[in-house]
Amino acid sequence: MPLNLSQPKRKQGISLTPLIDVVFILLLFFMLTSSFVPWRTVDTPLSVSSEPMLTPDENDVVMLTLKANDGQVWVTGEAHSLSDTTWFQALIVDHAKGTFAVQAEEGVNLQSLMSLADRLKENGAQTVSIANAFTTEKAK
Repeated sequence: MPLNLSQPKRKQGISLTPLIDVVFILLLFFMLTSSFVPWRTVDTPLSVSSEPMLTPDENDVVMLTLKANDGQVWVTGEAHSLSDTTWFQALIVDHAKGTFAVQAEEGVNLQSLMSLADRLKENGAQTVSIANAFTTEKAK
């Protein structure tokens, strides 16, 4: 068999068309089978001044104030820690039928406010109201 030296051997090129087709089909498959859930948010309008909601037969209101994310809860001029479980239990026992109104000063984040409300509920508080400490002049 004679050798043909006049034609060089051609390299076989790799075609990217089938690869692109496979990637497109996978992309289409994942797009059609996935479900998109919209973000769920909790609307907490803390920029408007409000008073705690009370029922007519409740006279006992305990105001708890959070001040500037220092981890302290202020009740009647005394500071207490959020982690002080015995103080929370004693407070709730003393005011078993009362309303616990939580106020947050400007600069307190929502997580601190919810942590205080959760702490009250965990220790047996029946009625927890989130009030606002902002004045109407600051809210405007």
